[in-house]
Amino acid sequence: MRKVIAALCLMAMFTGCASMIHGTSENLSVNSLEKGTTIFIDGTPRGYDSAMAQVKKGKPHEIRVAKQGCQDVSIMSSERFDATSLLGILIDFGILTIPIDMMAGGAWKVEPNTYTVTPICTEQPNKS
Repeated sequence: MRKVIAALCLMAMFTGCASMIHGTSENLSVNSLEKGTTIFIDGTPRGYDSAMAQVKKGKPHEIRVAKQGCQDVSIMSSERFDATSLLGILIDFGILTIPIDMMAGGAWKVEPNTYTVTPICTEQPNKS
């Protein structure tokens, strides 16, 4: 029993509450309304028409969609504070656990975690 308590204390010292509960990465889902669109997340191609990627928390991520003959569109994901980090106040008054969550990215969550991004395609007029 002492080993379990010691292990829990060590985990609490080296990770924050949000990092332990929610982790430091999150799934990001991207969809496009234009068929044949390549979806890039942080510069890496992730799929066609819809894609999901696991991304690190704590920084914005670039989402870019591209299709030949269309104008590429890029946006940045947004994040918000995860209040679970504040549980560190109960462990060590937040002196270590909250800054650890902030540095590890666990204090943030990607929100929204689903994006719809479509390249700008202009229709070609029929020549008659």
